[in-house]
Amino acid sequence: MAGNAEILGLGDLARNFKNLKSDMVVKTSRRMVASAGGVLRREARIIAQSLGLKKSGALIRNIAIKRERRAPAGTEQYNLGVRHGRDLGNGKKVIKYLELGKSGRVVTRRANDPFYWKFLEFDIKHRNATPFISKALDNKSQEAITAMEDRLNKDLEKYNKP
Repeated sequence: MAGNAEILGLGDLARNFKNLKSDMVVKTSRRMVASAGGVLRREARIIAQSLGLKKSGALIRNIAIKRERRAPAGTEQYNLGVRHGRDLGNGKKVIKYLELGKSGRVVTRRANDPFYWKFLEFDIKHRNATPFISKALDNKSQEAITAMEDRLNKDLEKYNKP
């Protein structure tokens, strides 16, 4: 998606991370990655709006980060994307009936479901892609690392007080 990106400052981040107490490592690592994800989410929303992708506002409103529950041991992972389909929750539903020959089936769709976000981000077939998530990573990767470092420093100050 994003290609190769050079990220500087990870060595200092790892050294400072070892100063945390062992019981706070998971909590702090989640906060750090979430703060970096927030920086990228804001940038993705700005880029999507600047590209004119705001028709109903559903796409921009549903750009979100979500913690990956099945991340490898010892790592924290958040996914940046667009909530769609079932991920929208129990919001307003629209029911459509589709007739297929003699039998019919009922299909449930959610109102303002931005299911089309993948077509905009990854449209390879028509070569008309308007990527907004990968551009956010390209534009703000260093700022995301800085946000992680700031979060780590705040937690170090908070938990190392006597």
